[in-house]
Amino acid sequence: MPKFAAALVVSSLLRLRPAAADGSATERATCRADGDCAAPAQRDHLLLQVATPNATVALAQGRRGFWNPSSHISGSGQWCVAHAPADWANHCDLGAHEVKVLTYNLYWWNLYGSHFRNGNGGSAGHLIASSGGDKPYDFMGFQECEDVGRVLREAGLETTHEGIVGDHACAIAYNKATWTMLENGMDEVGEDRADQWWGTRGAQWARFKHTSKGRTVFVVNHHGPLPVGTGGLCGPQATAWNILKAIGTHAKKDDAVIVVGDFNADAGTATAAELGRRLHRVFTGASFGGVDHVFSSCGGDRVVSKRNLGAGGSDHDALEVVLRV
Repeated sequence: MPKFAAALVVSSLLRLRPAAADGSATERATCRADGDCAAPAQRDHLLLQVATPNATVALAQGRRGFWNPSSHISGSGQWCVAHAPADWANHCDLGAHEVKVLTYNLYWWNLYGSHFRNGNGGSAGHLIASSGGDKPYDFMGFQECEDVGRVLREAGLETTHEGIVGDHACAIAYNKATWTMLENGMDEVGEDRADQWWGTRGAQWARFKHTSKGRTVFVVNHHGPLPVGTGGLCGPQATAWNILKAIGTHAKKDDAVIVVGDFNADAGTATAAELGRRLHRVFTGASFGGVDHVFSSCGGDRVVSKRNLGAGGSDHDALEVVLRV
């Protein structure tokens, strides 16, 4: 990492592009928070580096919560080694409460960078506002998001919704009039491979309880490891299993589960397949071959609607799903 980027470890933006095998600074294109870039990028993505690999959920093997690991391992010898789940049971309450969900990679350095488009006249916020006009969003998962407060303000949601800031430029926002946040956290679930290394990758999670109906929902927001389609250092299976482990460790058995994000893995990858074996893959976008997904414990006739909302100035499309949970 270049010296100036290291000094700005919380606020600097690391643009995700192929890096040199020797890790040279000239091959790692970096961008400051103001959008001033050291070199051009081949693919304009962000990762806010605020954490280092640790041995939390990924290394703490064994039974916790309803997580029950099998002996099948992926990523052996790496910190992100993962066990496949021995069993898995989805819960979708018969109460059939409708929940509206958004996932959106915001392409922050370019769309919001002051030396670039500086918000593009609030285009992303306008997309959120217009699509949420008939029915407000219950939960929104943002990737490449450095200031969730700005996004909510530009969408006119600063008084109705609350943002939860996670590591790696991830953020969850929720309708605070309808939901109470019970707990939240971030578990490291993967890491970029050496040839495109920008750091570790996490599963941001939060548990919510409906203010009047008492229904609980567990939301996960994820921005997946590079290179695209590989699952990064530990591979696609390990990334998926570590996400499932984060759910099994922190969620309760009666929670409806919703997982959103830019997985950097399309529907044909082992990451999507492994998640899809335990959760319903409800919707997949079109950007970059379809790397944005919504998974849930509720599928089939519980999917009320799904829409691709377009890019709104980003390089990814925003996806909207309404579920009965």
